[in-house]
Amino acid sequence: MANSLGVIAPVIAIIAIGFCITYWKVFSGAQIATLNRFVFMVAAPALLFRNVALTEIPDLTPWGIWLSYYGAMLVCFAVSFGVARMLFGYRSNGELVIVSFGGSFSNTVMLGIPIILTAFGPDASLPLFLILAFHGLLIFSVAITLLELTTNPAVTWRSILPQFGKAMANQQVMMALLAGVIWNFSGIGLAQPVDDFLALLGQSAIPVALVAVGGVLAQTAWRDAFSTALYMSAFKLVFMPMLVFVLASYVFALPPLWVATITLLAAMPSGVFTSVFAARYQVAEDEASSSIVLSTVIGALSVSVWLLVFSDFVVAR
Repeated sequence: MANSLGVIAPVIAIIAIGFCITYWKVFSGAQIATLNRFVFMVAAPALLFRNVALTEIPDLTPWGIWLSYYGAMLVCFAVSFGVARMLFGYRSNGELVIVSFGGSFSNTVMLGIPIILTAFGPDASLPLFLILAFHGLLIFSVAITLLELTTNPAVTWRSILPQFGKAMANQQVMMALLAGVIWNFSGIGLAQPVDDFLALLGQSAIPVALVAVGGVLAQTAWRDAFSTALYMSAFKLVFMPMLVFVLASYVFALPPLWVATITLLAAMPSGVFTSVFAARYQVAEDEASSSIVLSTVIGALSVSVWLLVFSDFVVAR
């Protein structure tokens, strides 16, 4: 528990900084929106392109681990959307997409990587980065497509083929992921100055995004957002890791350490991009920011429980 609390505490502290500087009027709402825009258009694309471009893909296609995690993620997204539509029928489809995204998208970079490698050691690197290689590309593709369809009147199912490319061209995150995949398979690699530049720029994505989350929280109507945030947290912290565990263990019979690694990754709190996408499309912003904080706080306990379940693989310190 000490390891997970030690990693999660700085995340909450950075969010608290954003909350305080906005609540005390040091930053205005417009300035917080500018920070979100910087993350979405500059810092996050640099981070994602570099990560995808440098990920080593094994020669043998690991379908079992991909189907265990990605299958569970997409099922969680779909089930969350369907149940939310029954419970929160008054919300728009765009808002429900954000709710579903928050219930199925893990905080992989800020929490997943450090917690898993600290707990299980370097042997967990292979299954961890096999998931991270296409994790963002897949879930972002689904989220952006649905958000475009539900928030942009110019994009419809009938006209999506001719208009989809134009819509995606305006999505810097999506373009960065696609470019990273293409660059990865080209085998060119990154020159050291370019790699250093992207690494430095990408490092700003997470802390700036967390500050922006805190800023949005300072303007959030907690009473209205709490029930939806709790719903999102329940799917993210309970439903999704349980489904990954069942698929990995009993359907695809993955090696035990692989099961532990991807289950723990699925049990991570909602990722910061939940709030980034909500701000970008101006839907469910209060709920997105609230869910990140709530799932992070509750996640300190739930992640610790999963670490106890997989205690046989925890590296002695």
